[in-house]
Amino acid sequence: MSPLPKFSLNLNEEFPRLKAAPSIEAVIHWQAHAGKKLELETLQAELTRRLPDYPILQTQQDVQIGATGTPDGSSEFFQQIQWSGFRLQDEQNHHVVQFTVNGVAFSRLEPYEEWVSFQTEAFRFWHIFLELAEPTVIQRLGVRYINRIPLDHGEQPSQYLNTIPAPPLGLELTTESFFHQDTYPVPGYPYAINWVRTIQPAGADPTAGRALIVDIDVFTQELLQLDQDTLAERLQEMRWLKNKVFFSCITQHALERFGATP
Repeated sequence: MSPLPKFSLNLNEEFPRLKAAPSIEAVIHWQAHAGKKLELETLQAELTRRLPDYPILQTQQDVQIGATGTPDGSSEFFQQIQWSGFRLQDEQNHHVVQFTVNGVAFSRLEPYEEWVSFQTEAFRFWHIFLELAEPTVIQRLGVRYINRIPLDHGEQPSQYLNTIPAPPLGLELTTESFFHQDTYPVPGYPYAINWVRTIQPAGADPTAGRALIVDIDVFTQELLQLDQDTLAERLQEMRWLKNKVFFSCITQHALERFGATP
């Protein structure tokens, strides 16, 4: 048996630019446990002082429900509520931040603009987390893009995706909905790709019809050092993988609809 071809990342590869990109949320997520205890009031005051352009919308809480035994053989149920972080959003409603005791998730909502400004703003929050939480390693780093492609009346997912789940053999059926998820380890690199394609049904709003969702999450769970150069290199490689998956799976019709230019 001949060996499998070696996989390699080509960071010099250029992808089409999309004037009307279907991305509804782009996320960079650092999972890194705080190296010191974070106090609710202190952290809230620091975030308010450092980020006047990102008001705190809500305090996030973890709820734990359980039961413990008592000496008489009965059980006592308990509920514990503990704060886990804050949710912030800029005044233009373009960026959302989850700032927790376990890391930072920075999201750009639609309209998505471009990678450089997105990454720069994400690093702004990561550096604040570094200063306030003092983590020692990163447990997980991820780049995720969620795309929503509205389907006009009579349009099929195959007009936008090169491959879709097929109906059973011998049955001439039209696909109404599906959910398909694949996970791929990237050979020779510390990455994995989680790729979801599904159809979002029409909602209660009659103007919101069916839509095709393409969700690509590229991540690494190797313990990472905290230096800027390593993080920038990892993010660049994960972004390339995300682009490679997306542009390999969509059709020429999709490119034309999204206003692709070289």
